[in-house]
Amino acid sequence: MTKSVLATTQTGEIQLTITIPVVEVKKTYQQVLTELTQATQIAGFRKGKAPKKLVEEQTDKNKIYEQVIQKIVPQVYLATIKQHSLKPILLPRVELLKVKEDEDWEIRATTCETPKVDLGNYKEDIRKVFAKPKNDSQDSEDEKIQKTIQTLLQSTATALPEIMVEEELNRVLANLINQTEKLGVTIDQYLASINKTSDQLRAEYRQRVESDLRLQFILDAIAKGENIGASEKEIDDLVTTTGDEELKRSLNSAPQRESLRGILTRRKTLDFLTKL
Repeated sequence: MTKSVLATTQTGEIQLTITIPVVEVKKTYQQVLTELTQATQIAGFRKGKAPKKLVEEQTDKNKIYEQVIQKIVPQVYLATIKQHSLKPILLPRVELLKVKEDEDWEIRATTCETPKVDLGNYKEDIRKVFAKPKNDSQDSEDEKIQKTIQTLLQSTATALPEIMVEEELNRVLANLINQTEKLGVTIDQYLASINKTSDQLRAEYRQRVESDLRLQFILDAIAKGENIGASEKEIDDLVTTTGDEELKRSLNSAPQRESLRGILTRRKTLDFLTKL
């Protein structure tokens, strides 16, 4: 029976150390070998009809075990998060701690759940920001939104798991590199043009990422508390605004619609907050 130990790190990650019994490893090994045999053609035998033993002897065992890992790790991970009643929001970072033939395996999966948000007295704080004498000039809509965002970030508390920040930071920086390459500029040339080192750029983007993630979870928490959401019609209307048929089809996929739902809900939440 698979065993697991659940731990929470100081930086907010969830770590699952999972022991996979050797009997389960061998069972999966045989499943992989069977599938491999069915797909292999050896001289003197029809495809899929060669003896398992012969296929095993003529196949690099490392390649077989790579497939065993690809098959067994997702299975035990999903079973383990169900066992511990976890709701991770990131794909796990998996480390192979011990993978030896004829022994129990040990892996570590690191992920995180939705971080908790302490909203404090956010409504009162926002009202204070917009409490002005009548003869003062009125803020534009964009100014109201920016002031609301700054107030939310200052008056609420959200502890972001490090794995989440790192994953989003790496994604954002990868996009930046892709954009510069499309312009025919290397990342080193880009850094020279803005007079910054890679460490300075990473630190700057890290601040942005942390603020953006915090704001996202703050708005989601407020939307949940205030029962603010986006309807299917609102999502349909947003998809319709794009003139590209291929993009429309892409946006109508289930994951993209959920992403659009989140964007619309956060917009509506900000609109609600600016009118407090």
